[in-house]
Amino acid sequence: MPDAFVVLRRGEKRPLFGQETAASGTLTIAASPTPSATLYDATGAALAGWASLPATGYDTGAQAAPRVWLIVDTSGLTAGFYTLAFTFLAAASDGTTRIYAPCLELQVLDVTA
Repeated sequence: MPDAFVVLRRGEKRPLFGQETAASGTLTIAASPTPSATLYDATGAALAGWASLPATGYDTGAQAAPRVWLIVDTSGLTAGFYTLAFTFLAAASDGTTRIYAPCLELQVLDVTA
């Protein structure tokens, strides 16, 4: 189930965010491996050129709810539904390190920006 739902028009360019919230304390996103994102079509197949892209940015330092983001340009996408999945490694303030994978559902409308 996606963590968020976003609607963009075809041709629109915006940053899209993935976020995780620490159960308690804080999370610190690791710089290595680089946080990444993959865009999947409605069938669940990764789109060519959109697999394991390095994230455009991410929150640094200890945060209660750190974010990663990717600037998405929908110019080359057809109208429909997509899933944008982020992957990053983060150390929690309790000493554990985990892989997090927030995702969002993206609807691209067939209306140019």
